Amino acid sequence: MMMVGWPPQRQAYQTSLGADQDGDIDMKIFSYEDEPEITMDPETRRALVQQLLGPDAPPAWCELVEALAMLAPAHNNDISPLHCTLGELIVCAQPAGVPIAEIERLEEIGFHVADDEEDFRSTRFGSA
Repeated sequence: MMMVGWPPQRQAYQTSLGADQDGDIDMKIFSYEDEPEITMDPETRRALVQQLLGPDAPPAWCELVEALAMLAPAHNNDISPLHCTLGELIVCAQPAGVPIAEIERLEEIGFHVADDEEDFRSTRFGSA
């Protein structure tokens, strides 16, 4: 599931509109000038995860650890970084702190930006 307006399209600016509880329009502007830099080469990260988990680690475990490694720098909860609801794993990390290329990889793995743009969600890794 991809949110309208997230990730920003490959242009200088994109505007996303939404209404709050009072019906007022909230506007968020995403700029590539403010986009964070990629923290590590993706292939290097995957190799390190594989080395950490071992050669017999299931691919899903490797992808989960890779995703958490990408989200850790953008964390917004030091005490409880993960939450699970019925069928969904929630990772407390600000989407604005994650580079677009990493958001695209997170979507391939099974994480998406939450509708409120405050965290990431996954039904692939959620509880059953």
